[in-house]
Amino acid sequence: MTRAAGMLLAAVVTLTAWVPLLGWRVLWVLPAVVLAVAALAAGRLPGRPLAAAYVAWPFVALTAGGAPKGWLWPTSWDTLVLALSDGAREMALLVPGERAGDIGTRSLWLLGAGAAFVTAAALAAPREAGPLRAVTAFTLLATPWLVATAIRQTDESAWPGAVLLLAGLLWFAPRRAAVPVLALGTAAALVAASAAHAVGPRSQWIDFDDMVGREPQFQTLNTTQSYGPINDRRSGATMLEITSPRPALWRMQVLERYGWRGWEVGGGVERPDLPEPAAERVDVQVTVRGLRDSQVVSPGRIRSVEAAGKVDTMPGDARRLIPQPRQDDTYRVRADMVRVDPAALRAAPPATDHRLAPYTSLWFRWGGERLAGRLGEYGAYPHVSPGLERFMRRVPAMRDVLNLSQQLAAGARTQYEVVERVERYLTEGGRFRYTTDVPEMVGFPILDFLLYDRAGYCQHFAGAAALLLRLAGVPTRVAAGFATGKSEDGLYKVRDTDAHAWIEVYFEGQGWVPFDPTPAADAEVAAEVDPLTPPAPADSGGVPRAVPVAGIGLVLLLGAAFALRRRRGHRARRHGELLERLAARTGAPVTPGTTLTELRGHLERIGPRVAEIAAEAERARFAPGPAPPGSRTRVVRALVADVGTPRAVLLLASAALLRPGEPGSGRGRGQGRPEGEPEAAG
Repeated sequence: MTRAAGMLLAAVVTLTAWVPLLGWRVLWVLPAVVLAVAALAAGRLPGRPLAAAYVAWPFVALTAGGAPKGWLWPTSWDTLVLALSDGAREMALLVPGERAGDIGTRSLWLLGAGAAFVTAAALAAPREAGPLRAVTAFTLLATPWLVATAIRQTDESAWPGAVLLLAGLLWFAPRRAAVPVLALGTAAALVAASAAHAVGPRSQWIDFDDMVGREPQFQTLNTTQSYGPINDRRSGATMLEITSPRPALWRMQVLERYGWRGWEVGGGVERPDLPEPAAERVDVQVTVRGLRDSQVVSPGRIRSVEAAGKVDTMPGDARRLIPQPRQDDTYRVRADMVRVDPAALRAAPPATDHRLAPYTSLWFRWGGERLAGRLGEYGAYPHVSPGLERFMRRVPAMRDVLNLSQQLAAGARTQYEVVERVERYLTEGGRFRYTTDVPEMVGFPILDFLLYDRAGYCQHFAGAAALLLRLAGVPTRVAAGFATGKSEDGLYKVRDTDAHAWIEVYFEGQGWVPFDPTPAADAEVAAEVDPLTPPAPADSGGVPRAVPVAGIGLVLLLGAAFALRRRRGHRARRHGELLERLAARTGAPVTPGTTLTELRGHLERIGPRVAEIAAEAERARFAPGPAPPGSRTRVVRALVADVGTPRAVLLLASAALLRPGEPGSGRGRGQGRPEGEPEAAG
């Protein structure tokens, strides 16, 4: 009976450690615990029940872990093996706070823990079992708890360790000495746990939120992408205060591998540091407030960390602090941060470095099948291995997403243009909806998001953008951490609502550049950190608020005057001539023979949004269906978004006053468009 009591205590501390990591599904290990305790109480475990338990337990564990029933059939065992291999790789990367977990990780833990308890009972139940078998059996019992403790690296191990110590005393105590051992052991465990809690860090011994079934308050950011419901409360509480010379997206870990279910850290494989010529060395100071997490936040590639305790290197270009920082602790980070320059990114050449190949590949097997985008060949059909071809026949959604990627990238001349197209596809036109009310992840969440559900939060948008870009040959990865937060004179207050995921794209001559493809969220992202965010109007240093309003009114007035002036006899030209005049203002030659492609290149000197209007006309000329609607108002709005109100006023004024035949107009007096020539942007 003493060993049965010891096993019960070991099971309690084991489940207490694993529930915060994988959720309440881990309680499905209780049938194996009950069988093991019954065997120890009876003093024997017959061979037939033992064999039946070993045969049945894998199916119970897989079902309890969340694997769909169809995966248990032999025809789907390849998917099942893939899920378990992903689960083994993710096990060492778990941190507290993930209440959903992953199918492969949960199933693998249930398999291992259940087998450990049953095997321990089989070794120790017979009365003739010697000391060696007893030691081996207790080691099996303690291993699941030790693994969870090593993963979590928290300050909450005082009372579980004391209980496990008591379980060990009962396990090895003689039967007739059970009562004295239990009494003395309980007293010793209480004293040891109380002393450890009094001397060590203050932390909550028991998670009362879990006990009452209430959603816990956000305290830890799990960088693992679950794509499931968000099971914690976000109240706007401050998690971190970061002193930095520039705003940033505060990265904790990058996810470099796309597996069958979504984005993962990469299985511990460290990639070589790619050159980042546009990076600047920045120093930031991080003060911990409400966050309970060991991972370091950084504005870019970490170069050094100054903190109390040990700094451990993690996969995914991440660091963690041991012991975990407590409230009001401070650490300093020196990092390389790529400065965002949209003009330089638009001019960047296609990526050709062979070390970027892993960032245009999707891996579906451990060291096996992959789908590789053609690096720098935008819109080209990627390399597909025979095994992956079979996979896409079974999962047609992957082929549909592949075709979507090729359509978005077709005809693109630069990498920046591909990124812009993908981000606009996800954020504009009302195709996708931001919501945190999503079902629990089953199957292929990113494929479902892109093709069917079209509703999700930052994990879905970032994952979908990275998938589309990799398939188009653009080196991309997903980053997880916190958004910029609220700024107060160089002090950024990062809240629980700022927990975020985004993408990073590698540009030749620049480095890893962040983009935020999530259309709307509670996370506060500074406009300066995303190259595709419209620039804010320049600070005029005390200019009254009425001035920008008057400027906008002047822009609209000039646009109306220009429209009335050109209305008579030129209705068919719509906004094409305005684009030509704007292009001429850049000093570029605009003639009747100027093509849409050339016109677009001239307009890119002004900004990407004005150039995109010409690009729409270019695509519409060679695509079926009606052309996009032409409107001078669209041109005016795009111009304001690209250059701001003051400069837009000047450009429109000069374009409106320009007469045909004047220098810079691009046309001689009396020159018209040759008959039958299509409008440049109409």
